[in-house]
Amino acid sequence: MSIDWGRVAEVQRFIIGLGVLVAICLWAYRIGQWALFRIPAFREFASTWNIRVAEEDFSKTEIALRKLGLSTIPKGPLREAGKKNAAFVHARYKTYIFLLGLGGADLVKSAINSIDHQRIEGSMKVPALSLACVALPLLMWRARRSPGVARYRFLLSIMSAVEACEAVMGAQPDERHKELRQLDDACATVRRSILKVHLIAASTGRRSPRRQRAKQHAAQVVAKLEMVEAEIDSKGDGALRSLAALLVKIGNNYAVGNAGNLLPTQSLRGVEVTPNREGLRMAGVVSTAVAALLLSTLFGLPDVAIFAATAAAALLASIAIYGPRSAIAKSRELLGIIWR
Repeated sequence: MSIDWGRVAEVQRFIIGLGVLVAICLWAYRIGQWALFRIPAFREFASTWNIRVAEEDFSKTEIALRKLGLSTIPKGPLREAGKKNAAFVHARYKTYIFLLGLGGADLVKSAINSIDHQRIEGSMKVPALSLACVALPLLMWRARRSPGVARYRFLLSIMSAVEACEAVMGAQPDERHKELRQLDDACATVRRSILKVHLIAASTGRRSPRRQRAKQHAAQVVAKLEMVEAEIDSKGDGALRSLAALLVKIGNNYAVGNAGNLLPTQSLRGVEVTPNREGLRMAGVVSTAVAALLLSTLFGLPDVAIFAATAAAALLASIAIYGPRSAIAKSRELLGIIWR
């Protein structure tokens, strides 16, 4: 059996190029991080920037609480929570969108060329797509190692839900149904985050006895939120105020580090916990994507077609399992962080 040394050299160049690109991205990230926290002028600028963005984020929530008649409710911890990293969180998600745009534009160009030439033509070696494919996973990996990003994103979802409560209260009768649907989406985002709060807070180990207790408490808090939200149609504005107050209380407790005690025990008495099937849903999405990847490979499709088929299968499975409204809510949540 002869060895195609040209192909071997091509694979070696690809691996070396990928390693160099990863190293450049990591060094750029580390140099920027060092400059922001070590150089006094940059540190002062970053601090001022974070405070300004955090105040802008909370200003809409404060106006909403005032219109809801909750201006005197304690909200100090929620207000102060983002003053160390609010701007960094917004900048990170804007970078995500920029990189997705680079990679997406390259894929669109590949699709156009494939239609013109009546055959699938890949463009996986184009620098734009390569940068997106390398930098995006690295940024997401760093985000998982930086719990502050997930923490502030969780608090932003709470602020959005409070603002949605005020939007429902102030809506005209012919617009109320739209605002109610957006409130449902905002509360669903908060509930999903609460169920993962033990991971977001990063305050418990995998085998810690506190972890299981935190998960049980989170399930009770979600059930309590569902109970209050279900009363909106029967109790009207009173239920909206109760829901907003409950959300602020959860945000305050989380902001001061009480991830395992988001609500006092006495307020959760008699609350029945609904089963959490999030793990099964996620397993269904992953299994569908893996099956699409294997089938595409067995049929001998080109690399770009394999990538497109796997992504399409994952998207369709997510819509089928979680529902189209959940996908829309997730997109709105991410866009809300960027253009809040």
